[in-house]
Amino acid sequence: MRILLTGGSGLLGTEILKLGTELLAPKRKDLDIRDASAVAAYVADAAPDIILHAAAATNNRDIEADPTEALDVNIKGTANIARACLGTEIRLVYVSTDYVYKGDRGNYAETDELLPSNLYAWTKLAGEAAVRAVPNHLIIRTSFGASRFDYPQAFADKWSSKDYVDLIAPKILKATTGTARGVLNIGGPRRTIHDYAAKRNPDVKKARLSGSSLDSPVDTSLNLEKWESLDD
Repeated sequence: MRILLTGGSGLLGTEILKLGTELLAPKRKDLDIRDASAVAAYVADAAPDIILHAAAATNNRDIEADPTEALDVNIKGTANIARACLGTEIRLVYVSTDYVYKGDRGNYAETDELLPSNLYAWTKLAGEAAVRAVPNHLIIRTSFGASRFDYPQAFADKWSSKDYVDLIAPKILKATTGTARGVLNIGGPRRTIHDYAAKRNPDVKKARLSGSSLDSPVDTSLNLEKWESLDD
């Protein structure tokens, strides 16, 4: 099985490459997903069975200040990848975000209302729309962070299913090589960001959303029943 990974130098891609599976992971200089003709030529030459599309612009503060890169990478780049899959049997797996959900109540199932709370998530949702054009597609909505939480504070009143990238990466690779189609939530247990952080940084202090300038959703936790049924 030949897998083409985009975003191999990113946080998730780097972790996936550690898992020992044979992956084709071109650097940006070798595959610029913003260039439609380059993408089409690379995919035709590589002839992958699966494309795991993890490349993305992810820093929302930078995106809010200047959305150009997010428009080019998250929307245009994803559309270019999807277009290259059309007319083939390539399976396209797209790494999206829990932030596409409204974020006011948590326990979101894959069929729940979508209402992104920031510009980054809107661009990822636009990418989802492009991926849906590919018959054999899987959209993974997830949330992950570096293998250690190195910030001094974490929100004690913000909930999610965020987990550490070394725990999420094997799940994403397993889903990638599986048969699930459509949309799939992948994450850890519902908990506060502080509880998530304290698992690997017991000295982290509690912070509250009310004391922050961030406009952040309160609860983007995921219903994982579909993933757990596949994992049985």
